[in-house]
Amino acid sequence: MGTLAAAGLLGSTGTTQVTAENGNQGNGLRGHPGVNNVIVLIGDGMGFDPIETTSTVYDDLTMSKAVQNELSMQEFVDSGFNRTSSRSGAVTDSAAAGTALATGLKAFNGQVGVYGPDGADSDELTTVMGQAEIAKAVGKQTGLVTTTRLTHATPATYATHVANRGQEGDIADQYLENEIDVLLGGGRREWDDDQLERAETIGYDVLYDRSDLQTADDGKLLGLFDHSHITYRLDRPDTIPSLPEMTAAAVDRLESEEGYFLMVEGGRIDHAEHGNDVQTTVDETKEFDEVVEWTLEYAADRDDTLVVVTSDHETGGMATGTDYGAPIARKCIKNASASCGAIAERIENGESARAVIEETLDVTITAEEATRIENERGSDGWALSDAVAEITADYLGVGWASTRHTGPAQLVVAAGLGDGRFTGWFDNTDLSATITALMLFGDSLEMPEGRDLERWEQRIKRNGPRGPRDAYIACVGYVGPVETAVQRALDTTGDGIVDYGDVLAIADGQGRPEPATQPRNRGRDRAANRQNAIHQF
Repeated sequence: MGTLAAAGLLGSTGTTQVTAENGNQGNGLRGHPGVNNVIVLIGDGMGFDPIETTSTVYDDLTMSKAVQNELSMQEFVDSGFNRTSSRSGAVTDSAAAGTALATGLKAFNGQVGVYGPDGADSDELTTVMGQAEIAKAVGKQTGLVTTTRLTHATPATYATHVANRGQEGDIADQYLENEIDVLLGGGRREWDDDQLERAETIGYDVLYDRSDLQTADDGKLLGLFDHSHITYRLDRPDTIPSLPEMTAAAVDRLESEEGYFLMVEGGRIDHAEHGNDVQTTVDETKEFDEVVEWTLEYAADRDDTLVVVTSDHETGGMATGTDYGAPIARKCIKNASASCGAIAERIENGESARAVIEETLDVTITAEEATRIENERGSDGWALSDAVAEITADYLGVGWASTRHTGPAQLVVAAGLGDGRFTGWFDNTDLSATITALMLFGDSLEMPEGRDLERWEQRIKRNGPRGPRDAYIACVGYVGPVETAVQRALDTTGDGIVDYGDVLAIADGQGRPEPATQPRNRGRDRAANRQNAIHQF
C-alpha cells in the first residue's frame, strides 16, 4: 500500500517478486503451495434473471418436460451468493464492485483500486493491491480479457489505481508499468501512439483483429480489437475475435510452471441491460456462458486450477417472463440478428421501423408503435434505441425494472481446487479474500475459531505477525481499514489499511516486530519502510 500522491500521479505500480520456497516454484508461499491457475469469470451486471432467461431461450426440450437444459454456469455443484454493496450504498457501480472483488476492500462508486474519502484527490487516497498484482508478486503470469474497453472499470481494478474510473489514459499507463502479460479487449481510442510504441518496446505484440491474434508472436499480448467497447456479438464483424477465442488465446499464452491468474469479463451484458435490450442481453450472456463451458472443460482434467464465476452487480432488474405460462418468445430472441442499437441506427437512416424489426426480430409491431419509434429520429442520446427496446420487450415477453444498476446478491459458482469454499453467502470482499487465500496458500489452512482465535489475536498484538499461517488468517479475516489492535499489528506499513500487500509481507516474514501498542505511521512508501519490498506505488 501507499498513497497515490507518493507516486506523483494516479499511480504507477511495480512489484518485487516474493521468492517461493520448498519447491513451490513461485505458485505459493513457504510450504503452502497455492492454487497454480486461478480463473475468475465475471458477467458484468449479470443477475439471476439473465441466466434464467438465456437458459429458457436455449432450452431445446419441449415445455412439457420438467427439466430444462442447463447453461454451463448452471452445472456447478458448489454455489453461493455474492452481496455487492459499495461504500456509497446498496447499489454499486462496476469500479467499486471490481475493487471489492479484486482487492478485498470496499470503495466508493467510481474509485478504482484505492481506499479513501468519496471524491478525494490522489493525495488523500491509498492504493490497495489487486489480485493480478498479487499473482505477479509470487511469480505467476497475469491476464485480463474483456468485451469492454481494456481501460474500463472492471479490468482496471485488478491491476491499476485511480481516483476516478474515467482516467482511462492513466489506467493504460499503469497496465504497461505493471507489464500484465495478456491484455485483450476493446478500446483502441484510449491508447495514444506513445503508449502503443512503449508497449512494443517492452515486448508486447500489439494486435488489432482476429488474424493478428491467430498469428501473434510469443510473449506479451496487447489486443485492442475495437475502437471502443467490443461490438455486441449480434452486430460483430468477423474481424473481431469472440470472448471464447480471446480466453483460449490468453490461457495458451499464460500457461507456465509457475501458474497464472486470469480475469475474464463478459462486460457488455451490463451495457445491453442498461438499454433494456432483451435479445442482446441474452446473446451476450450466452457468449459468456460459452467461456464458462470452455474453462470447465479445460479444468476438468487438471488438479491445479480453480474456476470462479460470479457477477459484480445486477443491472436493469430483468424479469424472466411478463405473464403466467410461457410468455417468452424463445424463437424470436434466439434467432435475433441485431441489437436494439443496430436496429435504431437503420431506422435513423430512414428505414421503416416495422420492416427492420420484423426482419431482425421476427416481431410485427403496430403502426402506432412504429410511428412512436420513428418520431425519435434525430433525438439526442439513446432515445431511439430505448424506444425500440421498450416496445419490443413486450413482444418478447421479458420485463425490466430499471435502466440502472440494482442491489441484489449475485450468483457465485466454483469448480476445481478449493471449490468447496464457495457455498453460502459472501460479501464481495469476503469472496475476494477466499480466492486470494486459495491462490497464495492453497486449500490446506483453516481460520481458527473461538479460544484458538482469541489466543492467536493475543499473540499477534503482543509479538506481531510472521509467516504463512498468520498471513492466511490476515487475508481471510482482517483485510480492511484498521479499526482494532489486531489490525494495527497486521498493517505492516502503518498506513491505516490491511491489504493483500500486507498479507504478502507477513507471509514473507516481513511483518513488523514491534508491538501494536506502539504503532508508527510509516505509511507512504513501502520500499522506504521495508528492505525487501513486496509492492510499491
